[in-house]
Amino acid sequence: PFHPYQTAATVRDLREKKLSIPCFDTSCDLSADPNAVATLTQLMEIAKNAQVKYVVACALQDNEETVLHALQQLTPVAEKCGVSLLLKTSGIYANTARLRAVLDQFASDNLGALWDVHHPYRDFGESGDATIKNLGAYVGHVHLRDSDDNGTYQLIGEGTMPIEDVMR
Repeated sequence: PFHPYQTAATVRDLREKKLSIPCFDTSCDLSADPNAVATLTQLMEIAKNAQVKYVVACALQDNEETVLHALQQLTPVAEKCGVSLLLKTSGIYANTARLRAVLDQFASDNLGALWDVHHPYRDFGESGDATIKNLGAYVGHVHLRDSDDNGTYQLIGEGTMPIEDVMR
């Protein structure tokens, strides 16, 4: 459906069904995957053609220098494509103060955060209020899920995550 010759038809079919794709989420690891820049560059081109606003990446290894180098290459691509690259609040960026420090270095409207509510809370005990204070307008998209005290994912409302507080 996202082949260059088929993308326009795919977008049209989705629009007729009153559907859209808000983001292309990936497990592409900017801190460890040697092909991350090439993969995300290609995906941002597809997102542009498919009218998808966000492309998501993560950083699972504590190798911030590699992440910064990748972002220096990817941010201009995102700007050119008119999409936003979002760094997921998981891995090293479940610490949202650390993520904010990286995003502040670039100050680009095409670079932001995907708030995966689970990881800042479970990995760092961070409240939703603290996450919003750290990331604020950088948050472009949210993944909401629930989990129990062992971190096992549950249906929303069946775990122990403070979902109600996060929603407020």
